[in-house]
Formats: sequence, structure tokens, C-alpha cells
Amino acid sequence: MKVSVIIPCHNVEAHIDRALASAMAQTHPDIEVVCVDDGSTDGTAAILRRWSAEAPRPIRVLHQENRGASAARNRGMAECDGPWIQFLDADDAIAPGKVAGQVALVEAHPDTDLVVGDYESVMPNGLLLPALALYDHAWMGLIKTRLGTTSANLWKREAVAAAGGWPEDLRSSQDYTLMFHMLRAGARVSWDHTIRTEVLKRPTGSISQTGVHQNWERYVGLRREIKEHLVATDPASYREEIATLEQYIFMALRIMAVKDRRAAVTEFRRSIGRGFVPEVGRAITERYVLLYKLLGFAGAERLLEAIGRPRHRPV
Repeated sequence: MKVSVIIPCHNVEAHIDRALASAMAQTHPDIEVVCVDDGSTDGTAAILRRWSAEAPRPIRVLHQENRGASAARNRGMAECDGPWIQFLDADDAIAPGKVAGQVALVEAHPDTDLVVGDYESVMPNGLLLPALALYDHAWMGLIKTRLGTTSANLWKREAVAAAGGWPEDLRSSQDYTLMFHMLRAGARVSWDHTIRTEVLKRPTGSISQTGVHQNWERYVGLRREIKEHLVATDPASYREEIATLEQYIFMALRIMAVKDRRAAVTEFRRSIGRGFVPEVGRAITERYVLLYKLLGFAGAERLLEAIGRPRHRPV
């Protein structure tokens, strides 16, 4: 079974050697590597040329103007040959047996459309944090961001294409949006319980508050779409998932309200509505729940804004 390793590359001269070395070290015998240089302005293109000339496996290098990682993945998918795809971000690395182990799962479960894998996050200080999937619960894993991630998973090319490919208009949550589209179309999931991927978490630097707010808007928007789909499909069977979605959306809306209370209230009415009661937890205090029961979301947030108290504790 041929597997295409697709690596989007944009100004990754400090990382691409490690990603390519991990692709070259795969024990699976039938692999092609396709690198898409997404308009890099540093030394990335030169590094890719060197690897293409010297690597023990064939490497194809494609070039395009800077259009983002999702567009680069779609370009690579359009020009690769494998029925299965290992999307590998240029700052990640996969263990030598990653592809072979997940191909074995596909062979054992031929109806699979997506293999979800565990991974380790490599933090800026070097700390390794395991990220384990929510096994055998695909929708809840999607809701709780425990359905693997781009490099940790193995993707059936046909299923990705049927779901519309990678969403090129999003700046965050592209992998979870794509997996939602796949599950909505009936994709079947197999689970790899072995950590075979390292995902580098870069320092955030100076991200503007506008960018952070937009990320939360996308987070809420995706979960609203998931809720609408589950409600339309079978609200009784998905009762637990729908309730969890509302709690996750609510916690995100409390964070959004710090910057734009009115927009958060509008989204609350659209995504949650009447009858909802927040659960006490790390981000929601008992005092806040009492305030919410008395005044509702809009009233509670308006009062907190007026008196200047913190709206939430860090999660």
C-alpha cells in the first residue's frame, strides 16, 4: 500500500531537516515524499533542493506562492499517487514505524477512512506532554480536541477529497474542521494507541489580541456547526455530545466576552439559548453560576464588566 508523505513548507529552514529525516527513516517500504514550498523567503527552498538530490528515497518539490498550509496540503494531495496520506507539518517528526504501524491498522480494518494517532507535544522548554485520543468516541473526541492532529493521523485520500479537502480559508482549526467534514460524510475511524509523533509547539511570540479573538470565534463556530449537525441527525442518541458542546462553547464565549461582550451574547443566543445552565469547574465558579441563574448570560457579563471583576479563571 503506497503512502504519500506531504509536507507543506513555509520559512522552515530551522525545522525541515528533522521532518524530512523522519520521513526518510520510515520502515514502510512504499512511500513517496512530496514537499510543497509555500512561497518561502528563507533558506527552505535550498534545503529542499539538497534533500531532493541526495535523499535515499525520491522527494518531489513543488513551488507555489504563499497561500497557507492548507492550500499547500491540497496541492500536494492533487499531485501525489498514494491512496493514503501522511500529512507531516514541517516542524513535526514521526517515529520510524509510524506509517507502517498505521498501515497495519488499515489492513486489519479495511473500512477505515482515518487513523487517529496519539502524539507528544514538544513544548518550547523541551517538556514532552502526551496527547491521547478519546478512543472509540469519535464525535466526543472531535468536540474535546482529542482526535489526534494533522501529523499524528493517517488520512485516506479519497475520504479527504470527498469531504472537500483542507479548508483554505481558515487560519486555525483546519485539521478539526476537516475531520468534522469527514465524520459528517460518514468517515470511519480506527485508533492507534501508540505515540508515534512529536508535534513541536513554537513560542507564541507577540500574537495580537485580534488574532486570539478570531481563533476563539473559529473554535466556537466549528462547535456550533457540530451541534447543529448532531441535533439534526439524532438528538436523543447524541444527547451527551450536545450537552458537552454547549459547555465547551459557553467557556469559550466567556473568554470572548472579555474583548467583545455584545458579540459573545449574540453568539450565546445563536449557539446555546434558553434552558442551559453552566457547570461549575476550573473556569466557572459557583458564584458565577448563581449570578448566571439570576441574570442570565447577558446580565451576568454586563454586571461583571461594570464592576471590573475577572470574568473567568485561566483554564
